[in-house]
Amino acid sequence: MPVFNWTALKPNQINGTVFNEIDDERVLEELELERFEELFKTRAQGPVVDLSCTKSKVANKVANKVTLLDANRSKNLAITLRKANKTTEEICKAIEKFDLKALPVDFVECLMRFLPTEAEVKVMRQYERERRPLDQLAEEDRFMLLFSKIERLTQRMNIITFVGNFADNVSMLTPQLNAIIAASGSIKSAPKLKRMLEIILALGNYMNSSKRGCVYGFKLQSLDLLLDTKSTDRKMTLLHYIALIVKEKYPELTNFYNELHFVDKAAAVSLENVLLDVRELGKGMDLIRRECSLHDHSVLKGFVQASDSQLDKLQKDAKMAEEAFNSVVSYFGESAKTAPPSVFFPVFVRFIKAYKDAVEENEQRKKQEEAMREKLLAQEAKQHDPKVQPKRHQQQELIAELRRRQAKDHRPVYEGKDGTIEDIITGGVPFTARTAKRGSRFFCEANLCDDANC
Repeated sequence: MPVFNWTALKPNQINGTVFNEIDDERVLEELELERFEELFKTRAQGPVVDLSCTKSKVANKVANKVTLLDANRSKNLAITLRKANKTTEEICKAIEKFDLKALPVDFVECLMRFLPTEAEVKVMRQYERERRPLDQLAEEDRFMLLFSKIERLTQRMNIITFVGNFADNVSMLTPQLNAIIAASGSIKSAPKLKRMLEIILALGNYMNSSKRGCVYGFKLQSLDLLLDTKSTDRKMTLLHYIALIVKEKYPELTNFYNELHFVDKAAAVSLENVLLDVRELGKGMDLIRRECSLHDHSVLKGFVQASDSQLDKLQKDAKMAEEAFNSVVSYFGESAKTAPPSVFFPVFVRFIKAYKDAVEENEQRKKQEEAMREKLLAQEAKQHDPKVQPKRHQQQELIAELRRRQAKDHRPVYEGKDGTIEDIITGGVPFTARTAKRGSRFFCEANLCDDANC
């Protein structure tokens, strides 16, 4: 049968409610359940289950259990514990021994949400003082009681999550630091980029000389304005013009962006957060060292020996990344506070993309202009073609001859919209085969007939 996703009451929540006064098992006996199953079944059914018997057994089993935790917290804890697929004793023992082989780190992180509160600890201790049996507790409550007895529980849980996530954190932070180092170094030492900025500064000073005067440099954000500055006919931006003169005068600068490495990756890095994460890893390792100095934990000692060098390298990379970025920012007249990596590097990403687009659009415009020029030349050549001229002359003579005959025969001749001649016979002269033949012969004599049999 399909699942009906209701929120069930616990057995100890039934007392005093309407559910304590109804008999749903009697209803099950009265209904035609075969028809109900046939209408609602979702797949081939197994043997029919005695629902009344099952419910009775479950009710008897649960009704005797004592619950001390909040209902929602107990339910969520039960869901979390099922993920481990281990007994309460096995979970608590693995926590005491820092055994990540027995407990996956994601399960431990989920369990961190259920660290016992002071109120819960107080209730558990009161239950013990009353010498009440543990087997009467619901499974979640019994876990919480044993869980709360683990020595330095919060510290142990933090250590387990740190150890379990250490390798992933290092592998996540290292490429971000490397991107900052590589991008900062390549931008600062890129000679072609300097030449491009030199061209931009020169053009900008020339444009502003009569109004604002010359300057010695500009903020990198000014690179975004190259697309906003347009030519008189509004068909070209200043960046399009720069791309043109680079191609014509400074072709060695065409691919200046190839000198800049990992700029797009560095643009996505929050260096402040990365440095904070590295410091947190250092604090976590210090916590483990203190734990090892107080207690003999072979698992933790082995971890420190294997991971100490990784952390040391990561901390050196963090220091190098911070220094490299501060150096390149100040080199371009910016401040690391107002222009962090998420602001500084995207300027270059946008500039490179806009420059490439400008180069491509210049090429498309050039092709269009060449195609238009070829079309105009073809039309002009056609007008001056000596083969075309005699035919036009013959057409003009034909029109003149037709008009002369019109005047003689008193028949009107009209020139059609498409340039052809229409011989319209009026005045009661009928159109006959003879007149049609005479008209055809006239066209043949003028070499304007297309009939091969004439």
